[in-house]
Amino acid sequence: MEDYEQYIKNGDSFVKKEKFMDAIREYTKAYDAIKEDDLKAEICYKLSQCYFSLDHKSTENPLKYAGESLELHRKLGDRELEIMDLINIGYIYLDSGERDSAISYFDRAIEEADKAKDVQLFALTNNAKAEALSTLKSKKAEAMKIYDNVIELSEKSEDWENYFEALYGKINILRDTDINAAFDLGKKGLDKIDSIMESIKTKKDKKEFKASVGYLYDSVSDIAMELENIDEAMKIASRAME
Repeated sequence: MEDYEQYIKNGDSFVKKEKFMDAIREYTKAYDAIKEDDLKAEICYKLSQCYFSLDHKSTENPLKYAGESLELHRKLGDRELEIMDLINIGYIYLDSGERDSAISYFDRAIEEADKAKDVQLFALTNNAKAEALSTLKSKKAEAMKIYDNVIELSEKSEDWENYFEALYGKINILRDTDINAAFDLGKKGLDKIDSIMESIKTKKDKKEFKASVGYLYDSVSDIAMELENIDEAMKIASRAME
């Protein structure tokens, strides 16, 4: 095993434990040792995320390494990872409060995903933009339209990850304006999960799928509690455990 492989393995282990400073130390050793552009880009991506997880207010190092990763993937002609870099940079800006810059990068990611004719990445990038827009009262209607488009697109392609992310985004917007409508939409989402579960053959795959959408059960249960519908909240919690 090359030294840098052990550094990466160590860094990944520290990330799982949320020991980001330790992870940065190991990833930096790998960064210094690696010559290949593809591996260097991978480490840059990891470093950008670790630095940002360590301190959301400081964007210098996260943007530095995210930008280097973007340049390397562009040089390599890896459009899929280039799009992921654009999304990463967008979220760094969004989570640090620079919404306009975030939307600019999400728009670039959408454009690249559209050129690539990659339906899943197109849905992913649009979900990111809608999330950014939904933080502005004046843009919530625009965000809802984007979420509706993603829901339609991802249902056709059976891209359930992006489907439920978009549905969750819609529920969060409605929650502030019409909590009953949010609750109804949430319950429809849970019914959709049950329907999809019926088409999944193995117990393992069923379990993994249900775990991946666990956040929706939590959200709908929380809304039931806000509506003081304790019985419904308990039923939802029970459904999540089935």
